[in-house]
Amino acid sequence: MTEQATRVVIIGGGVAALEATLALQALAGPRVGIEVVAPEPHFYYRPLSVAAPFAPGELRRYDLGTLLARGRALLTLGTVAGVDPDRCQALTKDGGVLPYDALLVACGAMSVPVIGGALTFRGPADIDRFSTLLREVESGAVNRIAFSIPGGAIWSLPLYELALLTASWLESQDRRDVSVVLTTPESEPLELFGAEASAATTRLLAERGIDVWPRARALGFHEGELALASGETLRVDRVVAMPRLTGPRLAGLPQTRNGFIPIDRHCKVEGLPGVYAAGDITTFPVKQGGIAAQQADVAAQAIARAAGADLEPQPFRPVLRGMLLTGSAPQFMRHDLSHPEGTPTVSLNELWWPPAKIAGHYLGPLILSLDETGAGEAEAEERPGDVVVLVELDPDATAPADHWDDQDGPAPEGEAVGGLPTAPLLLVAPEDSLGEVATRMRELDIGSAVVAEYGKTIGIITARDLLGAFGSRVHPSEARVRSWMTAHPITIRAEQSRAVAASLMKEHGIHHLPILDESGHPVAVIGLRDVAPPTDQR
Repeated sequence: MTEQATRVVIIGGGVAALEATLALQALAGPRVGIEVVAPEPHFYYRPLSVAAPFAPGELRRYDLGTLLARGRALLTLGTVAGVDPDRCQALTKDGGVLPYDALLVACGAMSVPVIGGALTFRGPADIDRFSTLLREVESGAVNRIAFSIPGGAIWSLPLYELALLTASWLESQDRRDVSVVLTTPESEPLELFGAEASAATTRLLAERGIDVWPRARALGFHEGELALASGETLRVDRVVAMPRLTGPRLAGLPQTRNGFIPIDRHCKVEGLPGVYAAGDITTFPVKQGGIAAQQADVAAQAIARAAGADLEPQPFRPVLRGMLLTGSAPQFMRHDLSHPEGTPTVSLNELWWPPAKIAGHYLGPLILSLDETGAGEAEAEERPGDVVVLVELDPDATAPADHWDDQDGPAPEGEAVGGLPTAPLLLVAPEDSLGEVATRMRELDIGSAVVAEYGKTIGIITARDLLGAFGSRVHPSEARVRSWMTAHPITIRAEQSRAVAASLMKEHGIHHLPILDESGHPVAVIGLRDVAPPTDQR
């Protein structure tokens, strides 16, 4: 790095990190010096992992250093544990300190099994386990398989691909006696892609003989029974499920209860100068490589402009590009979700180039060129047929990843949480110091404070958060609430019931729940002991 260059540190080695590196080199050139911190030296083309059990050698792997060299970036192997935004430093787990002028958090998310007893398919790590399942089918030990999509922050398309590819494989093995079931909490298969894509997917599933259970949330699999939230059970031999995603904890950054980082329309982390985030670590609910690449481009434009590049940064306008591996004839669709009255268009021609699973403006062509020259460790193959969908999303109308969809109406008289006795409500600003907040919480003898900005609840900070901050050796008068709060907290309306409050706190593992009035302003905070029977309290 030259002394004049803007020091850019990028955390992560996935799609968003690579796309941002290439974009910064194209947009800012020598104005930036880039250091990428990643935990491993390889980049896996994860979307094709669903095909690997049926076509060994399909999964592609690339040397991360080779890819980053195209963006003239330095690769440092390691893991970032936290950020000191006041000193503009990224802190690694081994004690390293990385100064930055601009920081891009693109470390992705972690996969968490949700459906107990199921084979959770996370990607390359579970190819062998799924291949073992196929061998069990061949031996006759497995005759009924369920593919289940859990609720929460997930990317469901791979599970549809696994179900369709499994059905095709069963047909090729002349095992029509094996039944395949798919459960999903969606009203229709792949409903995020719009009615046309959903209808096409429904037809494909029916053609392959896959029994679809919509509006079905799977809870767990035990002794041959898949339990659903509705109280029904399905008799199956094996269950394959998608994981739920959570963000890795990074000290010094505002994150939601599930670890996601809130960003603005330019992918900037509000209140932290020079800090941006892109990809699965953000609160944007669609967790997909193409979306991650688009966010990376948006962040790169903002960073390049700050470094002196002559350009006008564009806001995040997400376009969801989905390619469903099916084995049937290819179909390309476009649908603008921000204009519901619009008519989806269907085309037999590609809707983006290269028409790959990950549609990155800079990364896509680079991967294609490496495959053509044999630089990748496995070459791309022509797929026999895919369903390709292009959807324009409205980021303002899309619920964040931690959104709780509660349909509970007003509580019966006397049961609403708004009528409960509560401790004093403490409202703090995101720029207040942790020392100030700790003093006020001690004076009021309370364990939490609601963080508000311009009258809007943006977070909650608890005694546990303060302990974590002080345990990280931050200075009480320097560290700010914004960096240590839980962003986008779970809340409840005053007219809702105590039972709903107890359910929310137990499901999300929280002990402080802000109550909002009809205008959305915080009026109180309740604890689990206020709403749960004594036997349920911890």
